[in-house]
Amino acid sequence: MQNQTKNGGKNGSLATVAYALFDVGNSAVGAIHATFIFAVYFTTTIAPENGTAYWGYMTSVAALTVALIGPILGGLADANARRKIFLAVTTTIGIVATIFLWSAEPIPSFFWIAIVLSFFSIVANELMFVFYNALLPSVATKENIGRVSGWAWGVGYFGAIVALAIALFIFILPESAPFGLDKDKSEHVRATMILAGLWLLIFSLPLFFFVREAPAASDISNPVEIIKSGWNEIIKVPGFARFFVARMFYADGLSVVFAFAGIFAAKVFGFTNTEVLYFAIAVNLSCGVGALIGGWFDDRFGAFLTIRVSLVSLFIVGIGFLVAPNAQVFWIMALIGGLFIGPVQAASRSLVSRVAPAEHTAKIFGFYMLAGKITSFVGPAVYASLILWTGNERAGMVTAVLFFLIGIFVLGKKAPGN
Repeated sequence: MQNQTKNGGKNGSLATVAYALFDVGNSAVGAIHATFIFAVYFTTTIAPENGTAYWGYMTSVAALTVALIGPILGGLADANARRKIFLAVTTTIGIVATIFLWSAEPIPSFFWIAIVLSFFSIVANELMFVFYNALLPSVATKENIGRVSGWAWGVGYFGAIVALAIALFIFILPESAPFGLDKDKSEHVRATMILAGLWLLIFSLPLFFFVREAPAASDISNPVEIIKSGWNEIIKVPGFARFFVARMFYADGLSVVFAFAGIFAAKVFGFTNTEVLYFAIAVNLSCGVGALIGGWFDDRFGAFLTIRVSLVSLFIVGIGFLVAPNAQVFWIMALIGGLFIGPVQAASRSLVSRVAPAEHTAKIFGFYMLAGKITSFVGPAVYASLILWTGNERAGMVTAVLFFLIGIFVLGKKAPGN
């Protein structure tokens, strides 16, 4: 069994289920906190004036932080075979920061509490993926890694749907909030942060019990040497570096969508908190279905083609999303777009897992996060700045469409390794 793990084979179906369940916990935090509930609460209640800009700049700083420390932490995790320990630390930070967002009351004086705790929640939630992604070869073979990656993404989205439904039907919709919560103090909204934190805690635990990781890759601990050796591994594979550059751009587009989709719906089309949650559930369902279909497409036709098809589709849908004249068209475009968000995420991960040497997965996934985050502060920052300059939320969303287009051209037509 140990040899299978070392060579990137499965270490049991239970491990595969445990791996997917972690995504259930992580995705719920992203959906409830960073995209659909707390982000909207912050921009409409705590900081109604320029709240979108503040949220955008905070997201930018968080993305830059992940980009700078992700490769180093990934290298340290590889060198010491401590991927699960690093994952446990970042998960704990994410749980604590998210739960403590309960304290962010709906008045401007709680601005900094909301911003600082949100920063730590987002940074931790993103850093988890450095170590989580690095464990993918431990639960999948080269032959089924696309399906396992897509299945995990899909399960994560469906888990987020359940969490969002609980938030909607137990906390948000009832005339009288549960557990004696005071709606006048937005306690029913703030309580969803406790839900998100506990959700992550519960669904992350199986991974730590049932997934085993590969042995240490090296004894390198110097940050400069970690970055240097990681880059040397990447450039050994033809076209791999180009893929990482392309990912910088299309991940930027995705970061804008994730950070502002709920805010965009609320600000442009006047969605209420309840309507935003219905929208969130529907889009996550679309993303989950897309991830499952994309996983099959990945194994049959390759991760690279899956990424290309998804990006072209996202660019086309993004234009429709941008010019939607009413809420009905916006709904249609968002649901179609969701079908391609899941595949581009899952296929990007499976491509790296297929190409990267198994003993250097965390290090290279650190670069994967670097490629996804080193410029991702630009998207939210440009979005925020365009809104400040123009006063038009639609102007900000142009950034996502442009980044998808650039990603398509940089990616090219030749898959890494060919």
